[in-house]
Amino acid sequence: MILAITMNPAIDKVDAIDDFEINRVFRPKAMTATAGGKGLNVARVAHILGEPVMATGFLGGSTGQFIHKQIEEMGLIDRFVSIQGETRICINIMDEKNTTSTEVLEPGPTISQEECDLFLEQYEKMLDSCDVVTASGSLPKGVAVDFYNMLIGIAKERGKKFILDTSGDYFKHGIQAKPYMIKPNKEEFEKAMGSLRTLNDYDVALMKLKEQGIELPVITLGKDGCIAALEDGIYRFFAPSIKVLNTVGSGDSFVAGCAVSLCRGKGAMEVVKMGMACGMANTQFFQTGMVSVELVDKFFNMIEIEKL
Repeated sequence: MILAITMNPAIDKVDAIDDFEINRVFRPKAMTATAGGKGLNVARVAHILGEPVMATGFLGGSTGQFIHKQIEEMGLIDRFVSIQGETRICINIMDEKNTTSTEVLEPGPTISQEECDLFLEQYEKMLDSCDVVTASGSLPKGVAVDFYNMLIGIAKERGKKFILDTSGDYFKHGIQAKPYMIKPNKEEFEKAMGSLRTLNDYDVALMKLKEQGIELPVITLGKDGCIAALEDGIYRFFAPSIKVLNTVGSGDSFVAGCAVSLCRGKGAMEVVKMGMACGMANTQFFQTGMVSVELVDKFFNMIEIEKL
């Protein structure tokens, strides 16, 4: 079982608009609205791949009710904690014609100390039923910046593998607790840890994280694949170029693939390959955080690996 944490979920609205630009009025040629937030994308993809998933975080208001309903329809186990505030809405404007993506991300509600305490109480119980924990995205207002650090520590005490996918100060505090796996993209890593200019910079940065106790540090590189520190050194994972429809949710799909492989007892190399295959599969769908088993299998077999 996977426990997918989305502390700051949202309704993700994607509008398809060709030749989008500011200061004009547009009518989208297509629109989707789905239960979103990075952790819910993880949960959706892991469920599609056949793993049971519990989804948790905070939900409130009418948008929260919409997400509760979608979670039930998706077949996930709903363990979200109810709050007084209103869950946010995030908008992505996809211009397929010009291959651009513009996002408007609401900050979300403010969480009370009582709501944080209730979540921690429920989290302890949820860990009894899961093997892998994923935590993705930002923390809402009112939640301590080192909250992920706390969740990682509790999970490690219980022998659970924890995948952390966040950025900024949340990332800096989180890695101090030494989660099993991290997967910042290049931009997120550089903002938190410093610039990466050469392959040697990647090598040094990843090995430093591994030596600090993070079993599987990965830096994702978008269309250029990813670089990971495995047991015997640094490896680059890459695949041939593919036509892309939508990149939003590909990082979350990567996390889902890794979590599924860890649940199934796979080795680190296969874990990263599965993550990449899921990230690639997500680019073929207009909906955020979506894959098919057939595409994941196809892309898994296309991935190449080289030791640096």
